[in-house]
Order: sequence, then structure tokens, then C-alpha cells
Amino acid sequence: MQVWIDTDGGVDDALALACAYSTPGLTLAGISTVFGNVAPLKAARNVALIQSFYPEPHVDIYAGADAPLEGDWHHARAVHGEDGLGGAVAERIAGRYLPKPVGISPIKTAERIASFARENGAQGHLVCFGPVTNLARACAFDPGALQSLASITLMGGTMTIPPPRRGGFEFNFGSDMEAIRAVLEADLPLTVLPLDVCRKVVLRKARLARIARQCNTPLNHFMQRAHNHYMDAYKAREGIEGCYPHDALALAALLKPEIFKRDTCRIRLDESGEFSGLLKRDETGFVVHLVTDIDQRLALNWIEVCLLMSPVE
Repeated sequence: MQVWIDTDGGVDDALALACAYSTPGLTLAGISTVFGNVAPLKAARNVALIQSFYPEPHVDIYAGADAPLEGDWHHARAVHGEDGLGGAVAERIAGRYLPKPVGISPIKTAERIASFARENGAQGHLVCFGPVTNLARACAFDPGALQSLASITLMGGTMTIPPPRRGGFEFNFGSDMEAIRAVLEADLPLTVLPLDVCRKVVLRKARLARIARQCNTPLNHFMQRAHNHYMDAYKAREGIEGCYPHDALALAALLKPEIFKRDTCRIRLDESGEFSGLLKRDETGFVVHLVTDIDQRLALNWIEVCLLMSPVE
């Protein structure tokens, strides 16, 4: 399975990348970064950092869009930390060489994503963990190539407004509404995993600590360190002793479809202005495979298995 990942470099992105590297039969063809949790260059450094826990060869990293197609960028450093990984970066990179992105350009990154689609067609899969600006730009270059992919999985949007988020917005789609409009209109093979479904799965701090004790590897201790800030932010905001592993769930939606329920339906963005990123079913909307439910136990077990396979340096 050939997979391209587009990420905005936060804590849950790092967890998802670790799951990707631990999945037999998955070939990472490339990784691109987008503004979101942190800036794309910082996200690229975070991707290289996660790759450093795994044996070479490592995949190429492309730093892409640094701003939405329209409007301003709202970062998520309060949740993910100034470095995007809960303050854990400096300790890991001390004395280490991390490769720079092979491309530092929104245009070059979009072209490379389109090239991946042309080269792999029905054998290729794209998973987007952040705002979909890189995908929208790639569609502008070659919509037919993106349409030929086996699947494009998006973590973003929400069918309902979570009470703690009232007055705010769903981060991934809401960060670039023009981009998600373009993506929905492009007739792509989309699977959408919305925020409200992700919130059914809570990765507990105690479970992550147990995994680190059981599998005493540098990666797992790093994950525990990076998640401390992330989980503390969720405790302060929502009162939970853990976090929602959004991006790992998006990867699972591709790799472990049996643990999800989904519905092929038509959706649109709610344009009322009540909540940016709110989705609604609409018979005149765009066809997507909408994830509607998830088995929390099986999802968390899959994440745990992936972390238990982390390498010993």
C-alpha cells in the first residue's frame, strides 16, 4: 500500500506517524507539511524527528503551504506547545542531525502530491491530518490525478458542535474554508473522519505510561513526554485525563476500516457562520464516505500494538 501523509506537525500527528512506521505492508511514499498546529518548516522538523527513531531509509519531506488560500492562520501552540510536540523537541534533537525538507515551497509540494497521485493511481492513498491547503493546490494542478487515487482520508469537519468548542471552530477545515470547499467540489474519493467521531476515543495518560513501561523504547518515552503538555491542555480545557488521538484515528480509518462505521452520503459545509468547519447532510451536496462511529476499544488496542512495535535504538 503506497501512502502519502500530509501533516501539520502536532502531537497527535506524531502518534499517527509512529503508527504508520509500525504498520507492515504500508509504504510511505512521501510526507508533506502544512501550516496548522505549527508552521510547515517546524512541522517538517517534527516529522524528521519522528523518523529519526526508525531505521533508514527515511522518506522525503516537503514543506508546503504556510497560510490558507484566504484569511489568516490560527496556530495551535497552546495545545501542542511552542515546538508542536509538547516541549519535547530540544532534548531529542540535541547533538543530532535532522535532514531538511527536500522541497520548501507550497507550489513544489502541491506538484509533488499530484505527481504521487499520477504515479500510483488506484494503488495510492493520501491521508491529511491538518488543513487541506496542500491538497486543494494539488487538485488545481491535476484534478484527474487526485481523482484516480484509491482513497483520500481527511480528518476534519464535524457534524455536531462539541459543547467545549461552542463559539470556536473545527481546526482543520475551519483553518482554510476556501481549501475545503475546493476539495469537496473536486469529485475526489474522499473519506471524512469528523471531529465529533474522533472525540469518542480517549487515549488515557495512564495507558500511555503503561505502554512506555511495557515497551521501554526511546520512541515511547518521547511520546509520553510529548503527550504530557497535550493531555494537560485537554484536562484544563475539557476536564479529561488524556487526549483525543485524532490523526492516529484518521490513519486507522484507512488501515483498519473494520473498526469504523461509515455511510456514503452527500454533505456540504454549513455556511451559516455559526461554526466554521460544521458539516451537514444535503442531497444536493458532495459524495463522501462519512465515518459515523468507531469502536473505541479496538481503536486504542491498535494504537497500543503500533507503539509496542517501536524500535530499540
